[in-house]
Order: sequence, then structure tokens, then C-alpha cells
Amino acid sequence: RGVAAAQALGAAGVQLGTAYLLCPESRANPFHRAALKSPQAAHTALTTLFSGRPARGIVNRIMRELGPLPDGVPPFPLAGNAIGALRAKTESRGLDHCTPLWAGQNVSGCREIPAAALTRELAAGWRD
Repeated sequence: RGVAAAQALGAAGVQLGTAYLLCPESRANPFHRAALKSPQAAHTALTTLFSGRPARGIVNRIMRELGPLPDGVPPFPLAGNAIGALRAKTESRGLDHCTPLWAGQNVSGCREIPAAALTRELAAGWRD
């Protein structure tokens, strides 16, 4: 429905990266997969904390405590190194507090089905 709606509003195409994150072919880690399936996924924000460039992710503890766009974040690609030790420590404790949880504004399209099947479903919404 979202693909058809975008086309009805005049879009010439759609970009759906988040929809594929739960597909078996995705390299999303277990923390990312769990967050995508949780109520936490309803809350996303643009952040520079993980890469040094703005990208949308599910809000986690580091984004709440530092703010998603704080001053002083090292430029790309150094930002990831700056929080690397925190990420490793929290993940070793089973926590996603400092893990980048990339996601668009709407995770409802994420499905645990093969990417080819998802692509066929999404394409079915497009009208020539």
C-alpha cells in the first residue's frame, strides 16, 4: 500500500532499505533485528553519533543521553571509532545502548521473508 500511495502522490520511484533488514539475507546483527521487532522501533531520529554523518536510527540510550545530533562528534569515518569501546562493552553485556540501529521512519514493512519475495510483494504495488 505504501508503494501505491507514493506513486499516487506522483513519485517516480521509492527507496525501501529498512524493509529488507529482517530478511534472512540481511547482515543486521541480533541487536538490530531485536530492536526492529520491538516497540522501540516506533521511535527514530536523525543522528550523527555512529558515523559522523546524519542517518536515521532507532533511538537508544546513547542517543537519548547525548542527544542525536550533539556538537563535537568526530567527522566521518572517525565517529564510529570514538564510540567503538562503548559499543563493544554494552554489546558484550547483551545491550544495544551504543549500537547503531539504522531504520527509516516506518519499520512496519520489515518482514522475515526472503528478499526476493519481499521485492515481488513491493513491486506488486507499483502500477505502470
